[in-house]
Amino acid sequence: MSEQNFDPELKSFAHKLADAAGVAALRYFRADTDVEQKADASPVTRADREAETVMRALITEAYPDHGIMGEEYGNEKLEAEFIWVLDPIDGTRAFVNGIPLFATLVALVHDGTPIIGINAYPALGERWLGVAGEPTRHWYGTTESNPLRVRTCSSLAHARLCTTSTDMFDAADGARYARLKDAVLDTRFGTDAWAYAMVASGQTDIVAEANMQPYDYLSHAVVVAGAGGTITDWDGQALRIDSPGSVLAAGDGGRHAEALALLQTP
Repeated sequence: MSEQNFDPELKSFAHKLADAAGVAALRYFRADTDVEQKADASPVTRADREAETVMRALITEAYPDHGIMGEEYGNEKLEAEFIWVLDPIDGTRAFVNGIPLFATLVALVHDGTPIIGINAYPALGERWLGVAGEPTRHWYGTTESNPLRVRTCSSLAHARLCTTSTDMFDAADGARYARLKDAVLDTRFGTDAWAYAMVASGQTDIVAEANMQPYDYLSHAVVVAGAGGTITDWDGQALRIDSPGSVLAAGDGGRHAEALALLQTP
């Protein structure tokens, strides 16, 4: 999709979706909220559902021809040229424990490729916006940053790695991940979406995760790339709506290549 026919109103609308979801989520944050377990043993709350409901209603009203893929309420019109991919609360475990590192993730996909990504942190008042062909931006409250830039890293031995949990790996992926973990300087767990924002902001070096869904990774693809980073699946392929669910993000392209080689080693 060329920049000439990219509708700037879509960026404003993505912000509107994140705003609305944040308002819904914060009504229940650090409140007495019931927590249910989904079939995959992950938690879900009323906040997750209400935040997605309000986003879906806005999309249906403003762009009735667009598709929707959401974590809580499934898919609509996946044959559409444009599809909004929604994770109302990424990091629900953090949310239910009163930890403010939960995010609303919004991605807009055009013919399978993400072109807009927002990582918004309602409890922190921070937000990252990535747009294809444009530099990634960060907001703290209403203050917008200069374009973000990833940092360079001289070797894997000096790199910092982030991963939400080793529970996301099966035995084969776990063995591959262990090689990468052993090669880096330090590893941090429990980061959820925050790690990708930190790669884009030049604060950390690598994120490696697996068994993710499109609503877990598509916004990161645009945010990281727009800051000069490299983000692919573990086969080195660009992230799309139909990617297999493994993700490797790195600020330094050379370190991405080295990490990818370790993850691909039989």
